Amino acid sequence: MSSTTKRIMTALLATAASAALLTGTVATPGMAATAQTAPAHSAAAHTTSKKASTIPAAPSAGCGTEQKPGNDEKTISTEDGERSYRINIPRDYELETPLPLVLGFHGNGSDGAEFQNYTGLPTLPAITVFPDGDEGDEGDGKRSWQGAPYASGADDVAFVAELLDSVESEHCIDLNRVYATGKSNGGGMVSVLACHLRDRFSAFAPVAGAYYPQSTEGCDYSTPTPMLAIHGTGDATMHYEGGHRQGEDYPGVREWIQPWAEASGCARTKERQVGRKGEDVVRTQWTRCDASVELYTVADGGHVWPGEVVYSGGGYVTKNFSATSTVWDFFRSHPGTTQGPTQK
Repeated sequence: MSSTTKRIMTALLATAASAALLTGTVATPGMAATAQTAPAHSAAAHTTSKKASTIPAAPSAGCGTEQKPGNDEKTISTEDGERSYRINIPRDYELETPLPLVLGFHGNGSDGAEFQNYTGLPTLPAITVFPDGDEGDEGDGKRSWQGAPYASGADDVAFVAELLDSVESEHCIDLNRVYATGKSNGGGMVSVLACHLRDRFSAFAPVAGAYYPQSTEGCDYSTPTPMLAIHGTGDATMHYEGGHRQGEDYPGVREWIQPWAEASGCARTKERQVGRKGEDVVRTQWTRCDASVELYTVADGGHVWPGEVVYSGGGYVTKNFSATSTVWDFFRSHPGTTQGPTQK
């Protein structure tokens, strides 16, 4: 374990120990995750999920429209030209039963097909959509998203708004359960959407996010927003504690997420070890908040999608902590009204 990682994890676990003493519970490294903490898949989370499940579905205008299950590539016309995306419709899709909608954003130089493959997100009980970033005019075929110094200049916020209009008008979507996740530059795009398209999503969850200044430029932090982030302390591309890249200084993940905690009026934090089989993963939860804010810190984790199905990036990847299941548990526990096309 690197010295930077040791310092970060020691500080987090020291806070966790203090919290344990105050609450009368002690989490030792050898204990099972379900016994020592309340991770996303624990009984505590299920209690939250039960409360969340009492929030009724809000059918989109597309309910009643017949759709063929499967994974397909489609295009949509925008002011910046034709844009492509992949959409996965579950096998048990019913045209009158609203499903959650999850949008997943790939990293710089990747595409929606690659992102869906290494995350395994299409296995979720939801309609999942994987947009392709704009290639720009460089001619190198690399796709990127708004929110980074190398972005093509395309209005990706407008593209996502139009994509949501299209998907929600043609499929049976639950407008109370619309979510966004992404990795690296895609995580930065999630930050952009949280800042500038907040009313179209219920919750957000970037992983190994590239939080360049452009990803929060002009951000509106006035609305409490459910936000979860996952980041490795060994990420050599976007350093956990911030750094300099692409000619820009960028903040550490804790610095980036703090304004969201402040927007939700959070009073304090609590830290808990949630790693399994010897993994060092610390869950930071901001408490007494108007909207949930959480950060998962993966010791030595690289610029990867933890628990990846196939290769997702460089550096160490844990197989005993799943970003996909953690993100999904957070999403299903945090429904919220969105401003989609006219409801039925």
